[in-house]
Amino acid sequence: MKALLLIALVGCVNNDDVPPPRIGDVQPASAPPGSVVSISGSGFCQLPASMTGDPAACDPGAVDFDTVPATISTWDDRSIMVEVPAGATGAVTLVVIANARSSNGVAFTVD
Repeated sequence: MKALLLIALVGCVNNDDVPPPRIGDVQPASAPPGSVVSISGSGFCQLPASMTGDPAACDPGAVDFDTVPATISTWDDRSIMVEVPAGATGAVTLVVIANARSSNGVAFTVD
């Protein structure tokens, strides 16, 4: 019984019951550095089901254009607004990192 309880607690601590963040759409699909980009999707807050609805618990993660981090304007569970970083160029892969978990990658072009 003790082992079962320990496994259950570890699962909750690691947010194993929450799917990883998922990018559904990025608008626009290309933009120059300094432009604001809207990312829509799900799981950006990485909260267990019992904690949903508590916006104070949603800590912003990171958005990378390849390996270049973006400046975040807004962040919630289904929507993120970021600025295209100056260090990113050409065809890149945009990824959301929330609670140390990476989303699917989406193609983006830095003009």
